[in-house]
Amino acid sequence: MGKEKIIPTLALLIICISVISSIYVYATTIEKETITINNNEYSIDEIFLLSQEITITTVEGEKTGVSLENLITKSGISCPSCNEYTIKAADGYQKTMSWDDFKTGVITNFKRVFFPDAPKAFWVRDIVEIEVKNI
Repeated sequence: MGKEKIIPTLALLIICISVISSIYVYATTIEKETITINNNEYSIDEIFLLSQEITITTVEGEKTGVSLENLITKSGISCPSCNEYTIKAADGYQKTMSWDDFKTGVITNFKRVFFPDAPKAFWVRDIVEIEVKNI
């Protein structure tokens, strides 16, 4: 086989792999309108009714949303400091935090969390679940 046949064949193979990868990513992404907190489903509107809005200052400026500390307390968790919290995104990304770090954050009406003192890696977007684990 000459170069004339190998190059188009490799290009076609790369395109096929790209298409299959894209299909896989979109197929495994969860489309969900609610957020599960401690096995209870809440819409973003319900979350904003449950808790008060606050503004925090981050490295990207001020962010306004619902206090996670207040939200967890109002969602029925009796001992928030006895747990750790895993924030899960629709694309499978997740971060686990201790109560001391978690309670300083906010969740915005765009289903994104921000923390004033945590690295940006903890700023999860498109949240589908906040899992509560006993420690």
